[in-house]
Amino acid sequence: MRPFGIREQVLFVALAPVAATALTLILYFTSLRYDDVETSLIKRGTTMARQLAPAAEYGMFSGNIVELKRLTLAIAREADVSAIAFFDRQGRVLASTGSLRSTWPSNRLPDNWMARSSDDRTLFFHVKVIQTSKTIFNDPFLQSESAIQSGEQLFLGSLMLELSREPLLARKREILLVTLLSAGIILAGAALLAVRLGRDITMPVQALEDAVARIGKGEMSVRIAPHQAKILRALEEGVNAMAMDLDAARVNSDRALATSQAELSQQHEFADALLQAQADAGVCMLLMENYRLVYINDAALAHSGYSREESLALTDLRPFLQSHGEILQGDGLAKPFSDTESTHRFIARFRCKNGERRFFDVATTRLSKADPLRVVVIALDITQRKQDERQLASVNIELRKQKEEAERANLAKSRFLAAASHDLRQPLHALALFVAEIKERSNSEEQLRLARQINAATISLMELLDALLDISRLDLAETKAHRQALPLQPLLEAATEPHRCGAKGKGLKFSIRPTKLWGESDPQFLVRIISNLTANAVRYTQTGGILLGVRGQGKQLRIEVWDSGVGIAPEHQPYLFDEFFQVANPERDASKGLGLGLSIVARLADALEHPITVRSWPGRGSCFAVTVPRATPPAQRPVSTSLIHPPQLTARILLLAPNNETVEELTDLLRNWGCQVTQSAGDDDMPDARFLDADAILCTSTHLKYLPSSPETRRPPLILLANETGDITSPPLAGKLHYPPRPAQLRALLQHVLG
Repeated sequence: MRPFGIREQVLFVALAPVAATALTLILYFTSLRYDDVETSLIKRGTTMARQLAPAAEYGMFSGNIVELKRLTLAIAREADVSAIAFFDRQGRVLASTGSLRSTWPSNRLPDNWMARSSDDRTLFFHVKVIQTSKTIFNDPFLQSESAIQSGEQLFLGSLMLELSREPLLARKREILLVTLLSAGIILAGAALLAVRLGRDITMPVQALEDAVARIGKGEMSVRIAPHQAKILRALEEGVNAMAMDLDAARVNSDRALATSQAELSQQHEFADALLQAQADAGVCMLLMENYRLVYINDAALAHSGYSREESLALTDLRPFLQSHGEILQGDGLAKPFSDTESTHRFIARFRCKNGERRFFDVATTRLSKADPLRVVVIALDITQRKQDERQLASVNIELRKQKEEAERANLAKSRFLAAASHDLRQPLHALALFVAEIKERSNSEEQLRLARQINAATISLMELLDALLDISRLDLAETKAHRQALPLQPLLEAATEPHRCGAKGKGLKFSIRPTKLWGESDPQFLVRIISNLTANAVRYTQTGGILLGVRGQGKQLRIEVWDSGVGIAPEHQPYLFDEFFQVANPERDASKGLGLGLSIVARLADALEHPITVRSWPGRGSCFAVTVPRATPPAQRPVSTSLIHPPQLTARILLLAPNNETVEELTDLLRNWGCQVTQSAGDDDMPDARFLDADAILCTSTHLKYLPSSPETRRPPLILLANETGDITSPPLAGKLHYPPRPAQLRALLQHVLG
């Protein structure tokens, strides 16, 4: 039997209460109407019989049969009367009309008696006719003298009235028909109303059911048209979204299945080739009963050099194996007969009949536990493999040597790259200083435009050199991470501040989810990681926004960078952290980046031991996350590192650097910013007053030795201009920049230190 559908169920739910109520009311009111008409007929028959008895008193008393006949004819004309008869005191019929169905003797029936016929189609009413008035004459045939004188009631006879129930039954059928017809009309109206109102539910549900069934059959292109009632709009949209996701998942699954099938086919071909090679090599098989050889195949005979007769003549293999074999790995043949485990494996070396020693990989399986103990031995000749292993070990030694040579060459390359990048940075920084001074002294729009173009080209080249220098430093492990507990909120703000203008210029919504969490990391490394990830997000996001936040995961924290950019296809994600890899820049446009940012991120994360994870959805965006250990804030919180609005540069600066053109340009740049600059090469005997008067000291790494060594001397904030790639021993620093410094970085650091 087919189960009810949603339409039938909704119709049932709507009509069941109505039908139950209608049935109850039908039964109740029909029963009432039946009782009413039944009672009415009985009352009518009783009333007619009682009224007819006094009317027949005179006719019975006088024996006037004609009068009685007239009464019967008059009563017979009444509705429902089927027969009437008058009886004397002995029960003899005096007058009657109709066909009497009563068989009871009238003289034995009580007064006001009523009964039904056996077929329930006739009602019988019996009433006695009694003389109640006094008689004024003497009649010796009717009564005695004493009765007349006393005035007692005198029994004259009786009458039997029969009423037909056929009209009553017809009336009942009519009542039932009208009631059922009314109920049917009501139920039909309710059904039509339920069907009409139920369409708003059944039609969307049936559409959903049909869509789900078609999706189950593999039709992922099915989409549900929204119903005008909008009752199940959320479910319809959810099913459509599910169908789209399933369609995308099916495409990915088909692609993965095709790849898996290709790999499986290759593996199958490889397995066939391997099995064929094993068959060609020959697999030895033996069957033993209690160390007695009962079966040996041709491959085993060919490898051992013994004949079948010589082999089967051995009643106990143990002495033979001890003299001809050597167990190199495992327990040998004794284990399968004594151990509870049924399968064992070991490596053995066997001396053949011709004296040749061959290696075998042996597997044993016990077939029975009862006596006799049967063991199957399968042996594979691995002599060639052992020889190959020895050759492979020799090759590995040679490859290890070549690898060490390659690593030394790579290290030399990295050192050369670091040195070359550093040597190139000095003229570029000098050029940047020249450009900054040109911009300060430009008087025309054309000069400003040329200065901006030169500055943009210089910055692009400097970024490339900085990236190459950072990579070489990380490869050389000269830049070491110093992990410490630090607040993440100011770090996020500092890392993303340089990219807010770029995001604002593209109309992107840039936001940072506030956090009070602390993590354990190197602040410079972590700022560089987050800055590079944010730069990538701004570069590849055209509409929407960028969100940074921190999620807690037990003892770990995830710093996440979300964007609504173009996304990254799954096949490109494994190569994201390779050098110079760019998905959307095949023409190598420098304005779209160099492809080194994520490579630096990966190296910094490895140095910090911070895992990097990527989740991306093509066309929807990406999420890059770096996981750092959770840290506990110290009892005394450090000074906030959030950005401060810088004041004007009117400070006194002491510049300890060699006398050259670069230092002269740097001095002019500082003076153009409003600073009072005192420059010294350190070869003169500088009094401590210079240090006391200065608001900040700029010192190269080669001039640290000229700083006052007296601990009593108050030292202003020291900014180190380092041109070395390794660690430098120096006093406490307020900041550190590459030498020569970039103007923007130097100005920002001075504003921070002097603020």
